[in-house]
Amino acid sequence: MNDALEAAAHALRVEPGVPDVAARRVHLDALADAVRDGAEALVEAIDADFGHRPRQETLLTEIAMVLEAVRYSRKHLKGWCRPRRVILPPHLWPALGRIRREPLGLVGILAPWNYPVQLALVPLVAALAGGNRVLLHPSEHTPRTSEALKRLVEAAVPGRVRVVTGGTEIAQAMCAMPLDGLFFTGSTETGRRVMESAARNLVPVTLELGGKSPAIVRADADLAEAAESIVAGKLLNAGQTCIAPDYALVPRALMTPFEDALRHAADKLYPDPEGADYATIARETDLARLGGLLEGVEARPLMTRMPAPPRMGLWSVIDPPPDHPVMEQEIFGPVLPLVPYDGEDAARAYVAARPVPLALYVYGRDTGAALRDVDALRSGGAMVNEAVQHVGVQSLPFGGAGASGMGAYHGDEGFRSFTRPRSVIVARRSLARMVRPPYGRNIDRILRHLLR
Repeated sequence: MNDALEAAAHALRVEPGVPDVAARRVHLDALADAVRDGAEALVEAIDADFGHRPRQETLLTEIAMVLEAVRYSRKHLKGWCRPRRVILPPHLWPALGRIRREPLGLVGILAPWNYPVQLALVPLVAALAGGNRVLLHPSEHTPRTSEALKRLVEAAVPGRVRVVTGGTEIAQAMCAMPLDGLFFTGSTETGRRVMESAARNLVPVTLELGGKSPAIVRADADLAEAAESIVAGKLLNAGQTCIAPDYALVPRALMTPFEDALRHAADKLYPDPEGADYATIARETDLARLGGLLEGVEARPLMTRMPAPPRMGLWSVIDPPPDHPVMEQEIFGPVLPLVPYDGEDAARAYVAARPVPLALYVYGRDTGAALRDVDALRSGGAMVNEAVQHVGVQSLPFGGAGASGMGAYHGDEGFRSFTRPRSVIVARRSLARMVRPPYGRNIDRILRHLLR
């Protein structure tokens, strides 16, 4: 095991006791103050790691989300921690039963590069609310942000969190440790390896993965509104978002007008894609990969002014073969396949035949009909007539299903992911004593009652 990681884990394991509600609030407040005070430094670090990312996007999708997670958790923490009384069966009366949520213990958080602050610190908020000690590994692909997080977090909550930076060898070593819980955000392929490694020590895992999130454009949809929503969700962070609309299912007769609506929306939202409002593709390898997805298909630019690398303009891919890489891989960039369909049953069948997506978006004026699409299909989360925004709501659980993840977080679901239920009974003299040997007529009567 890496020496720095082993030392960090040892230091956290010897920390005394489980913090009470007041102490956890102090930890959360200290983290929020540090994030608030260090916001500009984090914005600059992310901008440098990406090559360019709009300041407003970082403040909105990273800093504001962490602060909202703290506010929500702090407000509800006392209720989450309160033991729940359980009515026991009559033969145990007058004993008292309680269920308490207790910390998992020493947990690991493995964060990705695409939202390097939010996806590190929002799980950290949940872990601290749960009373845990935390090993946090930020992504090696955003080294400036990772170093900034290390300074900020360890100064804010010393003794409760250690930030261990480094490459994949650190992440692999964390997955192999006998931790009390592990939280991973990343690709489905890597998530399988994380789970396999953690299983050797029976470490419980929460996996926040990706997948191909579809947008179903129904025949009655307002095309202009749907197109603007899809483009806004697709081009946030230049498409490097796990819940970005990955492809759009469009009625065959509406393919051309919908593509026109997408082009109009892209020019409206990003009149100057070389300007400050549009992010770059953070990694050269992804830029090359995205270019490869446009090969062997009918691809069309959806911006009047297409930017130069390391930025990438929005492209449509018209009716790609289902076995083409653009329809098999999570795109994670500004490429939008448009798949025609004939009838709503065909659209549902297309989505249902593929791995469960992290998000599902349905657009249509008839909300009831759109909700029937939602009800008929599995997904981690879903929105009708909008995209992406559900991730910012702390009162809603966020997580996937099947290939898009396991477990959920945000709000009370985050608290539950980083705690476990523990049953406690305070016994008093009860009828239960009558089932002890030597057995006689009393136990026969009790058994007839129990087996009735």
